[in-house]
Amino acid sequence: MNDNLSNVEISVQELKLLVNTLTKSVALSLRKRYTWLGVIAGLLIGCCLTLVIISLAGKNTDKITVTTQTLLEKSRETISELKQINSKISQLAQTTHGLNEKKQTTDKISASTDVGKTSLSAAQDVIQAKRYIVYLHYMNKKNKKLMERLSAFLNNYGFKVAGIQKVNYHHQDVRYFHDEDKEGALLLQKHLTGFITPFSNLKDTNIKIINLSSKFPNAQKGALELWVNFLTS
Repeated sequence: MNDNLSNVEISVQELKLLVNTLTKSVALSLRKRYTWLGVIAGLLIGCCLTLVIISLAGKNTDKITVTTQTLLEKSRETISELKQINSKISQLAQTTHGLNEKKQTTDKISASTDVGKTSLSAAQDVIQAKRYIVYLHYMNKKNKKLMERLSAFLNNYGFKVAGIQKVNYHHQDVRYFHDEDKEGALLLQKHLTGFITPFSNLKDTNIKIINLSSKFPNAQKGALELWVNFLTS
């Protein structure tokens, strides 16, 4: 009887031990399964995230590429426009340079022509002036030295000054005695005006021309008279 109970008790203990062993084994197996499931789930999640990142990166790269291409196209257009502007500026500069050279040449020719005309005119005046004899008359004794300078001035321009005389006369005029001598009177008036212009202290410098051919028909041809009374300030 006791032997049977002992066997039973042993059997029960063995059964408990077996159950505990099985329970631990199942728990350990479940833990391993959960671990693997976690690892697999982590791998799946990581792959998904990687794919998402790659996709987003691809889209951003496409956007960057499109933006870069747009900027490059605009840069090319800008460079092309700048080249066209530079070409136009170069053409304008060449045209302006040509016009400036042409203007300078024209100015030089004009200046040379003017100088030539002036020299020719002066030479003609000298030749013409040699035909005339001038008699100088003045009233203001302060003008004596001025008249002496005028005499030398007129001699340089071809006139022959026959003398200087002080008179009682209150006006300024050039007198000629033959119609053909009017040109000489005008030439004398011209040179006289050029002579007295620098003297700012002289007053009443208007010079009239008087024709005395009717009063003195027998006067010397080519004779001119200058009568002045210059006042000083």
